[in-house]
Amino acid sequence: MRIGMMNDPRKNACDEARWAAANGLDFLDLTIEGPAAEPDQIDQNELGAICAATGLGIVGHTAWYLPFASPVAAMRQAAVASVAETFELFAQLKARVVNVHMVSCPHLFRHADCLRWNGESFAQLAELAAPYGLRIMVEHPPSTRFSLDDICTILAADPRLGFHLDVGHAHVGRLKLGDVLEQLGPRLLHVHLSDNRGQSDDHLPLGTGTINWSQVIRRLKQSGYDDTFTLEVFSADRDYLLLSAQKVRAWWQAEA
Repeated sequence: MRIGMMNDPRKNACDEARWAAANGLDFLDLTIEGPAAEPDQIDQNELGAICAATGLGIVGHTAWYLPFASPVAAMRQAAVASVAETFELFAQLKARVVNVHMVSCPHLFRHADCLRWNGESFAQLAELAAPYGLRIMVEHPPSTRFSLDDICTILAADPRLGFHLDVGHAHVGRLKLGDVLEQLGPRLLHVHLSDNRGQSDDHLPLGTGTINWSQVIRRLKQSGYDDTFTLEVFSADRDYLLLSAQKVRAWWQAEA
């Protein structure tokens, strides 16, 4: 397994990469979003040099609020274009995967249309990402509005789409991890880890919410997944992020 962190998009991305490397993390989950991490705000050469010197990897992440399921076609196309603009940067930083986020649409519109618009947007991105050697992976939201069947419907839009599991989101969305891994394990490309109390996406340190982590780690390991895990622990004091990393490594070893 490899453990990383997400950069705070309010801070300089190169400074975030240096901190991640200096604190023993394996990669930076590089989110491209404002207010300080838009493509033109990132010194690509400096960030590439940091990664080369430290061995820090990069996982691609895009803004969670892009309107992929807007009823307005021009808005969906703008969201697709916004993500496509990140591909050159991610490819040059040697990322392999880039995430996108499933989103809801206004309640006046059919849920089936929402699923279709998400799928169509992501299928376009899968096509656009391929020449860069990148795979698009779809992250599910912290919401009960999207069932496991809904996630599968969206992923069916293009066989190149991967699945991005967020354990905290699954807890809020009442998704059963065993069922998720049974159906989508072969398409699983990346995992986000954070704790919460089952009501909202709190991004707490691991062990401070109500997620059964021993069960989560056991099921992930039994599924055969052994790749990148991002700690989305957003405490102001990052000692809690590092403690969470220690816990994950210990839990993983305990399930050997």
